Formats: sequence, structure tokens, C-alpha cells
Amino acid sequence: MEQKVMIFMFLVFFVVSPICALPRAPALYVFGDSLVDGGNNNFLPTFARANFLPYGIDFPHGSTGRFTNGKTFADFIAEYLGLPYPPPYLSPRSLNSLIGINYASGSCGILPETGAMLVS
Repeated sequence: MEQKVMIFMFLVFFVVSPICALPRAPALYVFGDSLVDGGNNNFLPTFARANFLPYGIDFPHGSTGRFTNGKTFADFIAEYLGLPYPPPYLSPRSLNSLIGINYASGSCGILPETGAMLVS
């Protein structure tokens, strides 16, 4: 009997509760630079882009225009709040977005290829 109670408690606390939980905030709006850019530069007429490998190599959706190999700290905050990642402001996905918007735009990266075209 105790074993069934323990299994039930495990299911309630670790499986059902996170699924049924409401977000901790209604939306997330992000302002900043390349540290939190969610891919706005993909929609700007600029050479400063990060939509190629190895950027995004550890991100579940691949290269997204983030100036990192994985998630930005704004993505971690969105996860903590129980929200999806806020879409870039200039993305077609951002139209009528009720979960927030990412206004950040970066202009530099770690790799030389990122800004190589900007130098004459």
C-alpha cells in the first residue's frame, strides 16, 4: 500500500503539477543586445547575423539567429516563468503575440565570420 501511495505522490508532484501549472507571469518582454537577441537580425538588412553553424548547435531548433550556441539567459527566464521563448519583434510569429516579444538586436559575435563583412 505504501508503495502505491509513493508512486501516486511522485506522479502528482513531478508529472501532473508542472503540466497543470499556470505561468508565473503573463508575458516576457526582452530589451538588449547580442546577449539576449532571439534572432531579430535575421529580419534586418545587416551583415551582423548569427543564423549559421556553429551558432545554435546546442539549441533544440538549430541555428535561430541567437549569438550563442544554445539558449540565452532570456530563454532560461522564460522557461522559469513557464512561458515559451518570446519571438523576435520583426518575426512574422510576433504578430498578435500575447506571450511577449524580444526586441534585442546584436551586432557582434565570437566568431570572426559573424562581422567579417563589416570590416573594410
